[in-house]
Amino acid sequence: MIDAGKDLVRKLNFSVDEYVVYGSEGVCRVEQIGHPNIAGLDSTKEYYTLMPVYKSGRIYAPIDSLIPMRPAMDAETAKELISEMPHMPSRLDVPPDSKEAAAFYKSLVRTYECRKLISIVKHVQRKQRELACVKKNVSAADMKFMKIARDMICGELGFALGVSPKDVRERLESRCRERLADAMAAEPAGQ
Repeated sequence: MIDAGKDLVRKLNFSVDEYVVYGSEGVCRVEQIGHPNIAGLDSTKEYYTLMPVYKSGRIYAPIDSLIPMRPAMDAETAKELISEMPHMPSRLDVPPDSKEAAAFYKSLVRTYECRKLISIVKHVQRKQRELACVKKNVSAADMKFMKIARDMICGELGFALGVSPKDVRERLESRCRERLADAMAAEPAGQ
């Protein structure tokens, strides 16, 4: 069983043109490694100059930064992760208090572990289906952190598979609807 994102120990030897996941910035290409001559940066430190794949701008990340950085997943790992998604948990022990719930989600997001991000998405989607039956909505914290987690996952999966994050999201949502329809069709009548 793979766990993309679980090992967040900084790999100190990223190379130029290597693709990495840098915290919540997502997938970035290492453009340079060295001492950039930029005001405000510590000239005694070495930095990775990162180019985000899905955002504009440059990021100057100190090599000894505490923000997690890891190699971006490859296509094989992405396919394995997708095949494991139906078996990942869809229930999380989210505190009922909205501030505590936001802190709980934030702590999961900040692990940058793909499985935890997927669990957030699955949890909120399950909660949405349950609440829709009684014409209620999920909380703002649920929606905010589901979007963050979904964007992070779809960005990395899209990069690994060579498709857009939007395509990944649409494919995953379609598979989810198909599984839900299959499960509902398999339920005995009257249940």
